[in-house]
Formats: sequence, structure tokens, C-alpha cells
Amino acid sequence: MSRLTTSLTWYNVGMKKTIDFSAGNWDSSLWMNVKSSRWDYVNGFVQAEDHIVNPCPDVSDEELYAHHVTDVYASQVLLEKIRAKARISCTMSFDHLMAPLIVLAPRLGADDKGRPEYREHHEIVLYNEGVNVWHYSFSDGKPHWHLAAFLRVPFAPKAKHLLSVTVERRREVQLTIACDGHVFGYQDEYLTDEFYAGITACEGRNRFYDFTVETDLPPLDFAADGEH
Repeated sequence: MSRLTTSLTWYNVGMKKTIDFSAGNWDSSLWMNVKSSRWDYVNGFVQAEDHIVNPCPDVSDEELYAHHVTDVYASQVLLEKIRAKARISCTMSFDHLMAPLIVLAPRLGADDKGRPEYREHHEIVLYNEGVNVWHYSFSDGKPHWHLAAFLRVPFAPKAKHLLSVTVERRREVQLTIACDGHVFGYQDEYLTDEFYAGITACEGRNRFYDFTVETDLPPLDFAADGEH
């Protein structure tokens, strides 16, 4: 068995694993930087003492949001896919208005330079006014997106928030999203049972403190939400 397989399969064998993003405590070789098809660059994350953060110019939050939102995108996913039922969670913060997120991608593509690039994927996005779930599709060489689900509740900037998403199969794949005690969910015909999972920073200065994967969770009790 290769070192890569040995290192990665902990999250597909019924375990809980937390990756601590503080300096010296995580292995970046187990992650892959992925670009957005909207921007022609790939950013890696910058290591801080107790977290990682997307690279941003040294300007005020207001200046960053007004003039640099297209320059600060950074995203990374674990190299191996995760299988449902699984829960992905991350402690994160944003300095101004938005928009750190958890990303789920059934597959990845590549741009004309061979760089990993998102195709269809889902983004579970935290921002100052709630949580959005965006479904991205890709056709004719261009990304398209729509708002699949949302929660409207205020979240404070410059504070840590624990965002989680549980993925499981019912008739369709179901997402249950939780953040700081607020919970909502929906079913999505475009989600799959296997997916890459990771984090994305965009539209501001975003900080990520840890990332947890739990697998082999007990199945949903359909009767608990009124289904018999």
C-alpha cells in the first residue's frame, strides 16, 4: 500500500479525524489546491500561527472588499474522495463581511494549463447575514450557479464559527447544515455519494482553524422527521 493511501484512508473507514491548521500541525501534501474557472490563477493558503488564511493585499477590509474580491480566491480539497454518510466540519472566521466556505465536488476538471479546476460542485458559504448553499454547474466552458438553499441569521465578523455539513443518501442525497446551533437541510438531486471535500476563501480575508471529517455515521431515522 502506498504512503498516500495509508495517509488518507482514515476518513473512509468509520473514524473521526480533525486536522489542526496551526503552524507545524498539518500536512499540506495531503491537500490539492484547486482553481475557480472564473479566475486565471491558483492561490495557496498562507500559514499563520494558529490558522491558515487566503493571501490578501495589505489594505483595509473595506478596500479589500471594494477593489480586490476577484484577487483573493484560494481553495484546497483533500486528495481522496469521501463517501457518505459523512460529516464535514470546519472552524472558520471572516474579517469583514464574507465568505469562508466548505466545498463538495463530485469530480474535478483541469484548465488549459493542466491546473485542477472545479466543475460541478456545491459551496456551503458562511457570511455576515447567514449561510448560503450554492450549486455550481459547468457547461460550454463556463460556470453557472444558483442558490440551492439558505439560512438567514447574523454571524459576527472576527469571531470563530463552527460550520458543518452532513451528507447522506435518502431517495436523493441530503445535506444537513449546522452553524453555531442553527440547523437547516435540503435534498439535492445533483449531489453524489462520493465527493472531494475542502475549504475555499473568497470575497474577503478568511481564516480556517481546523477541518474535521467523520465517516460511517449511523443512518438517518426517517421516522424522526415525519417520513414513514
